Amino acid sequence: MKKIKNILFDLGGVLFPLSIQATIDAFKNAANVSTIQIDNWLQDSDLCYRYETGRCSTEEFRNGFNDISPIKLDEATFNRCWNAMILNYPEHHTALLNALRSKGFNLYILSNINELHVNYVEKLAQWPQNLFVKKYYSNEIHLRKPDRECYEYVINDSKIDPTETLYIDDRADNAAMGASLGFQTINLPQNGDLYKELQHLTI
Repeated sequence: MKKIKNILFDLGGVLFPLSIQATIDAFKNAANVSTIQIDNWLQDSDLCYRYETGRCSTEEFRNGFNDISPIKLDEATFNRCWNAMILNYPEHHTALLNALRSKGFNLYILSNINELHVNYVEKLAQWPQNLFVKKYYSNEIHLRKPDRECYEYVINDSKIDPTETLYIDDRADNAAMGASLGFQTINLPQNGDLYKELQHLTI
């Protein structure tokens, strides 16, 4: 196993604690829709896929929800409900990232994410500008995990060697695809203890 030079982080469930249920509850309370309706909107439609890969606008995405809702949500209310799944950012994660950076690791992000969430997490985290070499957001690169092309894009664009790269994701299918391309992987339990997993790298 080669020495690790690069670390590729997922966002939701890894750097940011995540609760899909919080968004479901927020929409139920604000728009008087059922869990089944919300699940259908999130899973049975290609709307979320298109939004996550930057193929539809935030307005189109919001209108897609309002199509199933008896109460039409204004922009601010919709944004609040949609962002509810992203819980408060653990500030000690920035300390961990800074420690890893000071040890010489090149840090990257690869996340399935959308425009509203990008704006929200960047505002919450307030990361130093030079902390990450690059952030690969699905809505900007128009590719999504666990599609093989998504990882190949990152490899080709960053010029990193996967065998020298630790990739951390909370989804088993994402981690498995990374492993198949040569990444050293950690399938972190959702909202798991990232510091515990990486402590050996900062000592």
